[in-house]
Amino acid sequence: MSLRNRLLLILSGTFIALWSLAAVWLLGDLRREVTVALDERLASSARMVAGLLEQLPQPLPTHRSSPLSAIELGLQSGLVCQVRSLRGEVLVRTPNTPQATLAEHGIGFHEVSIGDERWRSFTLKRQNLWVTTADRIDERETLQSAILIAAALPVALALLGSLVLIWFGIGRGLSPLQSLRSVLAQRDAEDLQPVYVRRLPKDLQPLVATLNQLFVRIAAALQRERRFTNDAAHELRTPLTAVKTHLQVAQMSSGAVAEHALLQAETAVDRMQSGLEQLLLLARVESAQDFDKDGKVSAQTLARHALADLIAVPGYQRIEVVNELTEEVYVAVPESLAVASLRNLLDNALRYSPPESCVELYMAVDQQRLLLRVRDAGNGLSAADIEQAKQRFWRISNVHSGSGLGLAIVQAVTERYGGELRLQAAPTGGLDVLLYFPLSQS
Repeated sequence: MSLRNRLLLILSGTFIALWSLAAVWLLGDLRREVTVALDERLASSARMVAGLLEQLPQPLPTHRSSPLSAIELGLQSGLVCQVRSLRGEVLVRTPNTPQATLAEHGIGFHEVSIGDERWRSFTLKRQNLWVTTADRIDERETLQSAILIAAALPVALALLGSLVLIWFGIGRGLSPLQSLRSVLAQRDAEDLQPVYVRRLPKDLQPLVATLNQLFVRIAAALQRERRFTNDAAHELRTPLTAVKTHLQVAQMSSGAVAEHALLQAETAVDRMQSGLEQLLLLARVESAQDFDKDGKVSAQTLARHALADLIAVPGYQRIEVVNELTEEVYVAVPESLAVASLRNLLDNALRYSPPESCVELYMAVDQQRLLLRVRDAGNGLSAADIEQAKQRFWRISNVHSGSGLGLAIVQAVTERYGGELRLQAAPTGGLDVLLYFPLSQS
């Protein structure tokens, strides 16, 4: 069921129920008032006839050549009157008055059945006379029905008009949704620009704002997907070409030349594997998936696991740890990402520093953040190189090892979890890389 039909059904049902209850109450009250008015007419007519008879000479004749008309007695049309003596003799009666006695039930209002007709009567005793006025019940019911129909017709017309107005009102109220639907239907599948609808009601503005946020997230996801595809093609092109070349050399050679070619092919495969792992990790970090936002790890565990991952790296023994932590602290970063970030920094320091130099890992707490400083004794970076070092696939021009994604991954982790990555020249030469992770509050 459409939203318009649902609203129409709810509002129309509510209106019909309320109007029906009001109409039943009003018409029922009107019916009672009409009955009271008709009875009052009988009573006032009887009192009027009694008053007229009191002015006539007494005693009244017991026989008349013809009955008195209602006009002569001053009665309204549709009423009949019968005047009897206390002995039961009919002294005066109007035409169409039943021959039977109407006052045999005593004083007051009564319903009398005479033949096939039912009468509503009122009897009044005045001096030595019984004055009875009556009207037929079927005529009363006909009059009541006419009054009720006349009163109910405006109610029915008002209800019908209300339903028509509700129909047009709902259509008018839902027109912004129709406009929004038209705007979305006309958009190209590749168009992820924010949606704009003129004269948008305040109730729909949060919906459009949420929709635009969704478009932003979709655009970002598509951008990450395109960038991952381009990065993968960029990262795999050179290793695949090298592997293919070395394998061709191995096929055409033998002995030491073939073994060297196979070794070079294996090195290219390892580089390709490392680059793909780094690229996938970067894609996962930027996509905000697969990691626990509430994850945490202690600083000692972080350093221990990062160092363990570098055991097989040449020059691992050159790493010296300076730990100024006085107590065990935890960082609000998932363990896998924190370890990968520190491992990348240490790996870069070992890779780009002299073989005999020392690589220092300094650990301390600085302003409610864990500081991990990696200092090497290499050639350092210029100010221009420092600005570019965090970009994807950036490498020092005269060095071709590594994937160029290490610092980009660390930067993505710090942006996601509220950390910070700084590069600056070391006081003794080389490069200082400062990694800040926020401390866990729990």
